[in-house]
Amino acid sequence: MSVVYEAYNRSSLKQEPHTDFIGKWRVEYLAFSAPENAHKVPLIVLGGAFQNFNSYKYCVEQILEAVPVILVDLPSLGNNAQLAPELGMEDLADLLFQWTQRAGLEKVSLMGLSLGSVVASTYAYKRPQAMHKLIVTGILVRPRKSWRMLLEESLKVLDEGRLDEFGQAVVLYLVNHARLKETEITDITRKLFHRQMRGFHENEQQRYRINARRLLEVESILGYPDCDTLVSTGEFDSFTLPFENAQFAARCPNAVFTLIKGADHVAQLEKRDESVAMFRTFLEDGDLHALKGVEVLTKHQCETMERRGEPRYVPLNPNSRVISFSQVDGSIAVDMKVKIRDMGFFGCVLEYEHTDFPLEKHARDLILCPEGTALRIEMLVFEQHDNTMRCLFKHGSFEIAEELKSLLEDKLFFRRPAEKDVAGGEQKVRSIFR
Repeated sequence: MSVVYEAYNRSSLKQEPHTDFIGKWRVEYLAFSAPENAHKVPLIVLGGAFQNFNSYKYCVEQILEAVPVILVDLPSLGNNAQLAPELGMEDLADLLFQWTQRAGLEKVSLMGLSLGSVVASTYAYKRPQAMHKLIVTGILVRPRKSWRMLLEESLKVLDEGRLDEFGQAVVLYLVNHARLKETEITDITRKLFHRQMRGFHENEQQRYRINARRLLEVESILGYPDCDTLVSTGEFDSFTLPFENAQFAARCPNAVFTLIKGADHVAQLEKRDESVAMFRTFLEDGDLHALKGVEVLTKHQCETMERRGEPRYVPLNPNSRVISFSQVDGSIAVDMKVKIRDMGFFGCVLEYEHTDFPLEKHARDLILCPEGTALRIEMLVFEQHDNTMRCLFKHGSFEIAEELKSLLEDKLFFRRPAEKDVAGGEQKVRSIFR
C-alpha cells in the first residue's frame, strides 16, 4: 500500500476521507500534492480535539505550493468517530508510525496543533530516522495542577449534562476573553464555536472524554525530538501558556520558538495569514525573523520567560468572602471572610485567618464574593500555603466573564498591576493581615 496523492480543488476537503485499518484501528486521511512537489517529503497534519479536515483549508492551500500535505485523523481525533479509550498518546504515535510505514512514507514532517502536538512530538522523539521537520503549537512539558483541575472540571460539567455551560467554558479557556481587543476575534466566531460545543452529540461527547483522559494521563512529555522543530503559540495563550511552550522549545536540540503577536491558543484562526506564512517559511528553510506579526525568541528568552501570562491587580478594598453550599440540602456550608491579595481574569490569591479551615474538602466548590460588587464567581483552589490560597476561576459563563473583565478595568475597584518579585517571578505584595 502506498499513498496516492490527489490534485486539490475547493471541494476536496468535503469528500469522504480514505480509510485504512491497522489491526482494528481506523486511520482516515486525505492526501494532496501539486505535480512538481510530489517527490518532496510530505507534511502530515494531525487532527486535534475539535478540528476537522475543513478546518485546515487555508493551510492546505498555501502549504501545497511548497510540499505535499496529508491530513490524518487517528481514532477519536478530528472527525474519526472510532472510540479508542484504551489508546494513550504514545499508542497513537505508534499507530501513526505503523500507518506511515504501510503507506510507503519513509520520511515525513509532522504538524500537531494543541492536542495533536503531544502525538506529533512523541512520534518525532521515538522515530528520529523517519522525521524531517516538526511543527507543534500549544504544547506542555509537564501539565500544571491548575490545568489538570480545569480539565477535570470540564468532564464533570459534561457528565452532568450541562452542555451550554460546557460550551461556554471551552470557548472561554481556548479564546482569551481578557484579550478580545488584541486578538480581534469576533462575537460571531465565538458564538459559532460555542454552538459547536453545546451541540455535541453522544459520540462527540465520548471522544471529548477520551481525549481529556488521555491528556490527564500524561505526567510529562516522553522526550524531546532531535529534528528541526518549530514550537509556537499566541502571545496571549491562556490555555497552554507561552512559557510552557517555550520550555519545550528550550529542551529540544534543534528547535526555534515563536510567539504569534495578537493571538491566543487558536492563533491559526485569529492570525491565519501570519500562522500559515510561518509554517510554510519553516518548511522551506526560510527566515522566520523576516515575517510580520511573528516574534522569534532566543533560547535564553525561552528559559527566562515570565510564567504569568496576564496581569494581576490589587483591589482598593480587599475585603471579600468565600461561600459554599451544601450538596445535601443547599444550605450554606462555608461562609468565611478573606482578603484579596491580588486578582486577574483567570484567578486570584486570597488570604484567610482560620488556620483550621478544611480547604481540601472545599477546593472545588468555593465562590468568591468581593465586597462592594455584585460579582459571584466559582473557583478551584489549586495551592495552599500557610494562610493563603491560590485560586483559578471556573469560567463557564460569558456574562460573568464580561462582568469580571469590566470590574478589573474599573479604577474605582482596582489599582495598578501587583508588583513582581524579579528574583522569584512571583507577585510580591505585603500581607494584608500583617
